[in-house]
Amino acid sequence: MGDAFWQYPPGAGVLFALAGVAGPDPIIGFVLLAVIADAAILALLVAASLRVHRDRYSPASLWGPWAWVIGGAAIGPIMLARFDLFPTLFAVAALLLVPKPWLSGMAAGIGALLKVWPALILLALPRRNLWRGILGAVAVTALGTLLISAWADGGVSFLGEQGERGLQIESVGAAPFVIAGAFGAPQQVVLRYGAFEIVMPGAIMIGLAITAIGLGLIGVIALQRLRGRLECVAPGDIALALVLVSVATSRVFSPQYSVWIVGVAAAASVDPRSRLRRVTILLIAMSALTAVLFPWLYGSLLETNWYAVIVQILRLGLLLVCTATAVTVVLAPALADRLPVIRGLARPR
Repeated sequence: MGDAFWQYPPGAGVLFALAGVAGPDPIIGFVLLAVIADAAILALLVAASLRVHRDRYSPASLWGPWAWVIGGAAIGPIMLARFDLFPTLFAVAALLLVPKPWLSGMAAGIGALLKVWPALILLALPRRNLWRGILGAVAVTALGTLLISAWADGGVSFLGEQGERGLQIESVGAAPFVIAGAFGAPQQVVLRYGAFEIVMPGAIMIGLAITAIGLGLIGVIALQRLRGRLECVAPGDIALALVLVSVATSRVFSPQYSVWIVGVAAAASVDPRSRLRRVTILLIAMSALTAVLFPWLYGSLLETNWYAVIVQILRLGLLLVCTATAVTVVLAPALADRLPVIRGLARPR
């Protein structure tokens, strides 16, 4: 913690320290912890599915657990090699604990100590329970940050040290530059903060624009939640829409983000009220394309070779279709029933 390449909230430092003592060396210890987190997510999904569907069991009742298993296979080895399984575990727990707002908030708070995005799950809570969830999350996050800061310096340094990150080549915003490169336009890509960023005229503005769009959409969903307009929408659908928006409008779309997406999609699928189960299939397909692109075609993407660009555009296209479907289901469910493409992906009300 405390250097310019540190990307995680303070809880991540504790987990990395645990990895150092969990096995004969830190790498093996990390993988062991990742396997435990993976198994814990599957156990939570199976238990929740059996509980929710105990009176009306069918093969589709285990859609959520199967989505996690198949999605994990599609994601590939990076699932156990990167940090993202751990915040996903607590995000899944927070979503499955929505009927118990204090516990849901606490789980989201622990997740936010590892990576910020699990805090979005709080907006899946119904309005009457939202503040209890927020209080639970704030209490856990504040206490955890205080304790970790007493243990090590620089626990919150990540807040100020990543502000200069640019538009990374794998992001949605970089698509125009990647496509132009495939048609012969000159490209300038530099390695910064451990990632390849586009350094071209307009890249900064595009990065700012997509960030503003993402914050705007998240703000609209939050406002509708506070106004009580989302009470008839499945909590998991709201959570999935928020996560997809945050990824689609990020200046980064790293391959490990598929872990977040598949985890939240699997948890959302446990709820029989969810309209986005079919979307989960496309998200798993997107994860499979991501596994092909990273690492096998990544060098070719940096050189904007046409075959790598096609895979990247298919990957981004699936993400955007799923994001548009999820946002429409959440904010305009009646419109989702009328638009042919979205109607085909979203289960009718």
